[in-house]
Amino acid sequence: MDGWVGFWFVFLALFAWAVYVDVRHGFDERLARWWLARARDWGAATGPVSFVLSAVALAGFGLLAVVADGAAERAGNPLWALVATVPAMLAYAPFTLATAPTQFGGYLDWRRALEAAGADAGQQRAIAWWAGPPSLMGFVAVAAAVASAFVL
Repeated sequence: MDGWVGFWFVFLALFAWAVYVDVRHGFDERLARWWLARARDWGAATGPVSFVLSAVALAGFGLLAVVADGAAERAGNPLWALVATVPAMLAYAPFTLATAPTQFGGYLDWRRALEAAGADAGQQRAIAWWAGPPSLMGFVAVAAAVASAFVL
């Protein structure tokens, strides 16, 4: 399987995985509780620290994807990059899907999870708005990593 068929198969499988992890295991709520427990200690720095956390997750995934892409290029087959990146995607996709703004609801789903975890409106705004842009770029990075194995 190669080309756009492979891209869409893997990309949609990752999306389905992220939805499954949230629905079956309550990933969004667990992540919100974890984040809020730390945000209470950050005070006014909650927004910038949330941005850094989200950016570090993106950088970690991006670095692994670049290394895997280089190794696959040396091996002579771009599909070898998936050996390293698919496990990283399985870990990162639920995170980026939870924290990135969506086309339909913006940050509403993530803010609801934060609210259910006990975040006040200010904490919800700080965490969602600051952590969201790197997570949105993470969505693009995952798509680019899949595309590099199949269509680029």
